[in-house]
Amino acid sequence: MISTIILTRNSEKYIKRCLDSLIFDLRNSNLDFEIFVVDNGSEDKTKEILDEYQKQGQINLIVLKENRGTTYPRNLAIKKASGEFILILDSDTETKSGTVKKLLSELQKNDKIGIVAPKLLYSDGSVQQSYKKFPTIQLKFLKSLPFDWAQRLASQLELYDFIMGEEKSYNVDYCISAFWLLRRQVIDKVGLLDEKIFYAPEDVDYCLRVWLGGYTVAYYPTAEVIHYTQRLSYKNKKVAASHLRGLLYFFKKHHYWFSRKNIYGRIYI
Repeated sequence: MISTIILTRNSEKYIKRCLDSLIFDLRNSNLDFEIFVVDNGSEDKTKEILDEYQKQGQINLIVLKENRGTTYPRNLAIKKASGEFILILDSDTETKSGTVKKLLSELQKNDKIGIVAPKLLYSDGSVQQSYKKFPTIQLKFLKSLPFDWAQRLASQLELYDFIMGEEKSYNVDYCISAFWLLRRQVIDKVGLLDEKIFYAPEDVDYCLRVWLGGYTVAYYPTAEVIHYTQRLSYKNKKVAASHLRGLLYFFKKHHYWFSRKNIYGRIYI
């Protein structure tokens, strides 16, 4: 069984498309599944929409009275999930037909894959750079500068330059958590998401822990998902500040700031 976990927060514009496309794909692929949706204190019509899906028996709804970030709500659903596989996705995604089955097949081919993630496409069809190298302090500083040269240099430091032409998965440092498929046994070994991180970089932290746990993180561009990117960090200064605190905590937790060599030296696959 695949246990699917979706987190909503003022997602009325996205959640119906997210659920309809996901349910269609899972049913069309004859996959056994359950869906948990955790509403994170939404103040729009998100909960009303979710209530309808729950009445139809299509989802298991968990309602939180306030915004609890990303890690606590997802962990809440993971603890209730019964599937051998866990699918974590954002509410602003649209699942293309066949995506979940492709990811599942790739995961089952290789026991060393801990997380597999698809290619993410913006609504205009362009590719989102959703797979990256682990961050460093100097990289984050460059990205904060309002200069083209700084952004170009940051891209060189952060992005991979290999050409993805074959129908295979590629090992990467991390993929953003907009759409992850992983085994329950990986969670059992690595643990739940770190609830000391409120919003981000919970995905970077977890991917690093997966690597340190003896698994790989795989980007599989043959599978595709549309990501409408509900940019909460830009809308909410408190979330942006929380992201900064999360980054500082992440660097301190993993004992590296300026160089990835310290991290790579601790990874054994």
